Amino acid sequence: MGLENTRTDSKNEKMEKLSVPPGFVSRTSFMLKRVENSEETCGSVPFISAPESGPPLIDAACDLIDIAAFKRSLTHRPWILHNQYNHNQEESDSEQLDMNLPSKTCLPKGVIRGCPDCSNCQKVIARWRPEDACTTVLEEAPVFHPTEEEFRDTLKYIATIRPRVEPFGICRIVPPPKWKPPFLLKENNKWENSTFATQIQRIDGLQNHYSKRKMNRIHENMNGKRRRSLRMGMEYEFGNGYTTNLDEAGCDETEGFEFEPGPKFSLETFKIYADDFKGQYFRRKDDVNSTMFLKQCEPSVENIEGEYRRIVENPTEEIEILHGAELKNAIFGSGFPIVSDTFETSDKPDLMKSGWNLNNVPKLPGSLLSFESCNTSGVLVPRLYVGMCFSSLRWKVEDHHLYSMWYMHLGAPKIWYGVPGRYLLKFRAAVKKYFPDLLVEGPELLHKLVRQLSPSKLKSEGIPVYRCIQYPREFVLILPGAYHSGLDCGFNCAEVGNFAPVDWLPHGQHAVELYCDQGRKTSLSHDKLLLGAATEAVRAQWELSLKRNNTLNNLRWKDVCGKDGILAKALKSRIKLEDNRRKYLCVSEQSMRMYKGFDATSKRECSICFFDLHLSAAGCSCSPDRYSCLNHAKQLCSCPWSAKVFLFRYEMQ
Repeated sequence: MGLENTRTDSKNEKMEKLSVPPGFVSRTSFMLKRVENSEETCGSVPFISAPESGPPLIDAACDLIDIAAFKRSLTHRPWILHNQYNHNQEESDSEQLDMNLPSKTCLPKGVIRGCPDCSNCQKVIARWRPEDACTTVLEEAPVFHPTEEEFRDTLKYIATIRPRVEPFGICRIVPPPKWKPPFLLKENNKWENSTFATQIQRIDGLQNHYSKRKMNRIHENMNGKRRRSLRMGMEYEFGNGYTTNLDEAGCDETEGFEFEPGPKFSLETFKIYADDFKGQYFRRKDDVNSTMFLKQCEPSVENIEGEYRRIVENPTEEIEILHGAELKNAIFGSGFPIVSDTFETSDKPDLMKSGWNLNNVPKLPGSLLSFESCNTSGVLVPRLYVGMCFSSLRWKVEDHHLYSMWYMHLGAPKIWYGVPGRYLLKFRAAVKKYFPDLLVEGPELLHKLVRQLSPSKLKSEGIPVYRCIQYPREFVLILPGAYHSGLDCGFNCAEVGNFAPVDWLPHGQHAVELYCDQGRKTSLSHDKLLLGAATEAVRAQWELSLKRNNTLNNLRWKDVCGKDGILAKALKSRIKLEDNRRKYLCVSEQSMRMYKGFDATSKRECSICFFDLHLSAAGCSCSPDRYSCLNHAKQLCSCPWSAKVFLFRYEMQ
């Protein structure tokens, strides 16, 4: 009896210690308090701001948790049994990666923005390190100086220089001295009164972002019990009682980096902010007045470029800057005059209609964008960019591989990098090599990266990179399919517009096919532009042959027609593709003419692959407002094939 009582007591003691049955997870969250003096610790959970009325919840990501201590604490919890079950190597690797989730080295903050008195002030702790500058010798892109006569016809001049620009993908155009358009945003009181929202850019993270996408895929493959236990363990409590979870703490830098909102500014206040940052960053330790230093010792373009490359490739601090990107002129305004402006331009009548006025360039005679009737397309409207020192335009190729033209209204220079369009596939291969995790779930990132590939890495892959420096009152021209990126050397205002001369057609068709394969939405109807150009070419040919009306516009269309003309080839290729789609899918009983207003006010696209439906579409009575392209008619709905209807804008004849 005594022995039995002893065993029973021993057993009861063990049961008291094991408050949770072996192999079961505690339902209690692990609440870890704030660690003081955390600047020296390391973590990867991003900075989380408090309400504007109070102090920050934490000063840095490092304040949250010591992962090594957290792992050790798990091994001493009696309800977690270790090595008592079999698991495969993949699970083990997933667990190890997940346990080390916040493994990115935490850098000290180099810029502290905002204080209890002012949300737009800043303290720049980081300093210029000229001895560590990263430089790459790059060949300069060509620079053109058109005469006043050449400058009169925008598209004609661009057509003459295009063969010389194609090997570079990018060039700089310096207008004649007499071309001096006013910057209307400074003359219309918008400089002080109109505000715009900024975006936050973490320059130190441009090349090596922590990718939550990759970790999410690992989470999905992990054992469910272990995943739940880790997520419960990854819950934190801050000093003022706020609680957050690692997955909810905004650590998705890959997706949130580009669109993280910053404070609002007017152009006047943003210039003050940008100049203050640059002055603080580049001043010497013994210089108290950053503004005075900037006036006396302005860093050179090479100094800024070398420091930027150092921050991107070998960061030592968190460098957070602000950028006003893609400000629509319909909301914020344009630096150029437009017809509806009240600004008095009687002394410069040519400027209102000039082809170099970016409000006019999308729909110039000879630009196919003039045949797009839907104003919902963003490519038809110029966009304004407001930058500061180190603000970046990351590698991108224009939507639909359109031409783009940038004009610098005022401010500090902008450094451009360009890769010729013929290296487009090789560039994408380099992206897949260096950033494979970005493309698993988002192939659209091939068109607009959220990371920055350095020119040195691209050159090591056999991809040439060309450089040009844009100054105020100068244009930068980017050809179809050319990847490009940019870097601002200080406060500046630039404006960009897109256009599409006829030689763009092969590039545009390639982009549409690529978007269809990737399931990416299109910004405009390529078929509408193609058929609009064909109609205009027929009209021009008729006027030339019958009326002898040899206008410049009619002669422009004559050059692209004929058996070997660019327009003729593009139209024949598209008709052949459409014929193949219709031949094997449609019967006359199910076919009908597309009504006139099918896509008059908004672009119609396939609900499966987003292919443009201007020429043809498939529909069903079960969903009257939903359509697909001919290739995806079967996937449109579960109704029998006999219930499908096919809409055609034109007969094949």
